[in-house]
Amino acid sequence: MTSFLPPLLVIRHGETQWNVAGRLQGRRDTPLTANGMRQALAVAARLAETVAGLDDAAFWVSPLGRARQTASILADIWSLPFEQFSEATMLAERGYGVWEGWSHSDIERDFPDQYGAHAADPWDYCMPGGESRTALTARLSAWIATLDGTRPHVVVTHSGCLRALRGIYTRASRADILAYSEPQTAAFLLTEGNEALLGVAPALLRAIGCESEGRTVWI
Repeated sequence: MTSFLPPLLVIRHGETQWNVAGRLQGRRDTPLTANGMRQALAVAARLAETVAGLDDAAFWVSPLGRARQTASILADIWSLPFEQFSEATMLAERGYGVWEGWSHSDIERDFPDQYGAHAADPWDYCMPGGESRTALTARLSAWIATLDGTRPHVVVTHSGCLRALRGIYTRASRADILAYSEPQTAAFLLTEGNEALLGVAPALLRAIGCESEGRTVWI
């Protein structure tokens, strides 16, 4: 971990087809729903003033399509060229290996040994072809260490990465990180030792036509 953590504004992608279906995505990808697109519009409106106040910010996006779709909408609303978002492979979602595309209940039913091992060791267990939470945290810590510490950074990524980044910045306990839960439209401004939730007001969600704050599939 770096000795100095630059400010990060971390944004989740909007709701996807597999979010609605309750299926793990990981490194596989499904597109945003219409509700997910509206969520991205709501987040863009909510954060416009915050982003405008971030002097000389750098912009980053996961290489996965759902994050790039979200970043494209944000860029349009913020009057930024989409190319200002640099792809960072280390911002891709946690890999779930053979579990990707399966629902929570399907994994419990069809991979009971793997499911039980993960439940017993949720940080260090790695499902076949996947990635442990410990490995995810190490990957993101390594990415942070590459950042220019003299400027803030705007990051469009995934729920697993968001929670890991929150833990890195606040030094939260593993138990606290496992208990994290936030809506799809949540964004967090992270500074060393602190976090601030920048949520979207229900009135704004309704005005833009969002059906909900979105869903999270998390194991």
